[in-house]
Amino acid sequence: MLGGFFKLPKIKQFRYKPRYYDERKEELDKRIEQIKREMGVTEEHPEGNRYFRGDYKTHIKGQMKGYFKHSRRQRRTSNIRLLVILLILLALAWYIIYY
Repeated sequence: MLGGFFKLPKIKQFRYKPRYYDERKEELDKRIEQIKREMGVTEEHPEGNRYFRGDYKTHIKGQMKGYFKHSRRQRRTSNIRLLVILLILLALAWYIIYY
């Protein structure tokens, strides 16, 4: 019962994705793209492509909304926990003083 009452914050994890720069591959990709444009061949870039810039703003907005919802929820539970502790301490003080 009290195990969930005193929650410690989760450890913040560092998400590091190493990126490697290959100059030859970069030049080859640009050349292929240029040739496709000249030939009139167009294709949609999948999200995995490093040149994809589709819904970047909406993705960031969604992440920010999720972060603020999480922080608001965390603050609310923290305030409730503080109120319960304060009520227990007041009840304990009242019991000690009058009994």
